[in-house]
Amino acid sequence: MNNTIKHTDYLVVGSGLAGLCAAIHASEFGAVTLVTKSRLSTSSSFWAQGGIAAVVDKKDSYNRHINDTLEAGRGYCNQEAVELLVREGAERVRDLIRLGMKFDRNGEELQLGLEGGHSRRRILHANGASTGKALIDFLITLIRAKKNITVIEHAFVNNLVAQNGICTGAHAWQYEDDTHIEFISDYTILATGGYSGLYLRTTNPHTSTGDGLWLAYNAGAKLKDLEFVQFHPTAFYKNKSTTFLISEALRGEGGYLLNERFERFMEGYKQKELSPRDVVSREILNQIDCQTSDHVYLDLRHLDVPKIKKRYQEMCERLGKMGIDPAIDLIPVAPAAHYCIGGIETDLNARTSISCLYACGEVANAGVHGANRLASNSLLECLVFSKRAVDHAVTSGSQKGSDSNPFIKLNYLPKSKPLFQLVKKELSNLLSCHVGIVRDEKGLHDALEQIGRLQKSLPLNEYDYYSIRSKNALKIAELITRSALLRKESRGVHQRMDFKDKNRSSVPIYHMNDHFETV
Repeated sequence: MNNTIKHTDYLVVGSGLAGLCAAIHASEFGAVTLVTKSRLSTSSSFWAQGGIAAVVDKKDSYNRHINDTLEAGRGYCNQEAVELLVREGAERVRDLIRLGMKFDRNGEELQLGLEGGHSRRRILHANGASTGKALIDFLITLIRAKKNITVIEHAFVNNLVAQNGICTGAHAWQYEDDTHIEFISDYTILATGGYSGLYLRTTNPHTSTGDGLWLAYNAGAKLKDLEFVQFHPTAFYKNKSTTFLISEALRGEGGYLLNERFERFMEGYKQKELSPRDVVSREILNQIDCQTSDHVYLDLRHLDVPKIKKRYQEMCERLGKMGIDPAIDLIPVAPAAHYCIGGIETDLNARTSISCLYACGEVANAGVHGANRLASNSLLECLVFSKRAVDHAVTSGSQKGSDSNPFIKLNYLPKSKPLFQLVKKELSNLLSCHVGIVRDEKGLHDALEQIGRLQKSLPLNEYDYYSIRSKNALKIAELITRSALLRKESRGVHQRMDFKDKNRSSVPIYHMNDHFETV
């Protein structure tokens, strides 16, 4: 077992788009340490297919994008945050292009796609449906070229050091060589992604378990809107757990959704298959409730399939491995947990309620998505608020102390792993069953009771890696469920069958002491 202390100006936790962008921007102002619990390329951003929504076409306008975002958000967005997202987001995309990022083009013109909830074509893609991979690969190249960015992979951050309301760093365990690291930093930026990996069917990597949320929560930061979990309408369906994302861009190309009777069931909606995601997911669920199969179909057979296969090559290859040829076969799809709107409460500069601690990307809640995220606004959010976090830190002045804190030394107990896997499986089942696309009071109370049972029965060792992961996954699941209970209305991706009418309710914010403050 090795112990080491590392001093850095900026500590960035997470290697998705928000984390990589934050590290690159911060490197202009000081030494940066980027920590990730897996490989540098393992993140939800890496798997993002939809692209980036941005106003780069003269026929488009900021106001249209703002209005589309507000409408999708079901009256719950922070309008000032949305205006920043749209206006600054277009400039951040131009910055990427100036740096050399290659987006898909038709000749000299950017190729712009259409997705659900958008009134104009404004979605930039790279390598078809492999936009996330192209972006992450591009940014990793920039990261590797920066001499003042230190990358630490396979390191599990288990504690934020926060005293007197000021974050002074973090503790981590680099498990491959059993090294415990204390990071002492002027500023810490959390960019750890969301928590939809806790659900049974999810489009996210297994690493998306809400680590950043429980780190911030345990340090005393406020969390907000955890009940808003967005399900992507079209995830490939083979069984209840095997899935991967079928890009919304395919519906933008003209794909139809069919039920088991091969009826096109979205025609009654104004935007048809390109309605916002909460609408499409809910309607798919309605269709499943009225049929014998637990999936519907995406039909591309009427389109120029050779063109689609060329543009979305990687996705079509994955379908091919499943025995699906979109030229002749229907694609079985069903909703899967995809994006978490709730997160650490932040202001417009990505500041949390703890000084010197920032959060950006899916781990944060800045109010831009409201109750339902507009397609392809998530990568845009990463670009905008990662830069705002660094810009604010640069001008704010450090408040940190330089004293070291006692190490929290973790142990790796192999005998704890089967129990952790069992807890995670039970947790994913009950979240999917009771805290999914639709909820009601009885189901939520049942979920809380079962989570409580798991919490009480778990033999916890506070210094064991798997015990810590089990304990905190259960805590996040509990807070999601409590949040869903408190919001006594149906709005966006939060649908209460016992409160079907939209009715503005209190906004739950969670504190370290588990008392609820409503505003």
